[in-house]
Amino acid sequence: KEPAITQKGVLNFNVEDLTQPQDLAKGGRVGYADGSGPKFTRRGALGLLGALAATPLVKSLMKGEKFLEEGKALKVIKRIPKAAGMPEWFPSLVARIEKEGKDISIPVKNLEDMIVTKKLEIKVPGKKDPEIITMHKHPDGSIQVEANVSGGAFDSPFELHYTPPKSDIDLATGKAINDPGDFNVLENRPISTARSHHDADYEIDYGYISHQDAISDIERVEKIATGKRIHPKKVEERTAARKYVEDNPYEDIVNRYGEVDVGDWWEQ
Repeated sequence: KEPAITQKGVLNFNVEDLTQPQDLAKGGRVGYADGSGPKFTRRGALGLLGALAATPLVKSLMKGEKFLEEGKALKVIKRIPKAAGMPEWFPSLVARIEKEGKDISIPVKNLEDMIVTKKLEIKVPGKKDPEIITMHKHPDGSIQVEANVSGGAFDSPFELHYTPPKSDIDLATGKAINDPGDFNVLENRPISTARSHHDADYEIDYGYISHQDAISDIERVEKIATGKRIHPKKVEERTAARKYVEDNPYEDIVNRYGEVDVGDWWEQ
């Protein structure tokens, strides 16, 4: 049978069928005669490889895309470089939003300035309104995910911010500069507005915090990403931390920033 390119790969390809001209000078048996077996030369092999490289499957592999086989279908997930603090399930969240989300991107004149925005609506049993997750993919590779779901800190939406790692060269020294990237949660937390040591005023405002220290229901988003059941202990720990911060806002300020340090000059 002749070699053929299919969705499963190259079929009927035997490397022993390749005949190189230089092999003829080495003596011994060259291979099949013209009337037996497939006649497949080196030139034919190069042509086949060229055709194979033009297929969507191989093009995607060359771009660093990951393939997961689900039954007989192939699902493509673009690889997201690992950034410092990024949870393992984040690429799955991005993949689901890309696949199921509605494109609500704002048109731009220059494609390189395009911010791809997709919205995913999650139906909640017993509730009229769905939970909404909106993803913004920026040209520099950074990703922002807005989670308007239940369980946000102080009953408000929260966001996931991903910045990819990158490498650069220090022109002065010629040495490589490696930035590991980062992953943070933007959520509502207490912030001190005290004007003196006798003042314990605070306000609730958005601020960046690590994935581990966030009090919003990150596990809810993880479940949306993976479709898997989250261990109850993880959910309970995050819920308990959220309740503590909401009930003890000033304690949260002290735990994160230390005691408020304001000079007496403010009172003068």
